[in-house]
Amino acid sequence: MRLPLNCTVDYIEDFLKPGESASLYELLIEKYKLDRARITMEAGGQLIETDSFKILFSMPELIAQNTHPEQIHGKVYPFEGLMKNLKDKVEEITNQYFDLAMCLYYPDGNFFAPYHSDLQTSGVKTILPSLSLGAVREFSFRDLETQSTFSLNLANGSLLIMGDNCQNKYEHSLIKDLKYKEPRINITFREAGFQ
Repeated sequence: MRLPLNCTVDYIEDFLKPGESASLYELLIEKYKLDRARITMEAGGQLIETDSFKILFSMPELIAQNTHPEQIHGKVYPFEGLMKNLKDKVEEITNQYFDLAMCLYYPDGNFFAPYHSDLQTSGVKTILPSLSLGAVREFSFRDLETQSTFSLNLANGSLLIMGDNCQNKYEHSLIKDLKYKEPRINITFREAGFQ
């Protein structure tokens, strides 16, 4: 479904079947411990826990070059198994190659992503596919010119594909809302130039 925005954004509610979504969610929690992958930063000689729980899947050559350091992007793993299968499926539907998959964990509605635009690694043609797993959460776009917003609920197993002009015309946000009590995982595919 194409969203009614002044850019290219497509939403596929049933990109993964419920069983596929459950298996992938379980893998990221049980094997990769995403729910315990909280990023800590050093400030003033002290370690401070951030609100970010994240890990990164990457291509072997990028891992070897340490292009995406663990202290910023979380622990880095090679694509394999279900994550490799997901990468292939996303690349097939977008007709685009991706080097990275950023996985973020949101324990509940207290954890959110403020309005922002992502780095355009391919200019206005940058494609950012974003897969949702777990709890349904509200996701919002805000027009940079008019400040008007458009929101939708991202379903478990859904794929949101932000495309042409999305990052230079809109900001987007995973909305903070305390009514959300269950965890959610987001997997966003990116090109190697993402920092």
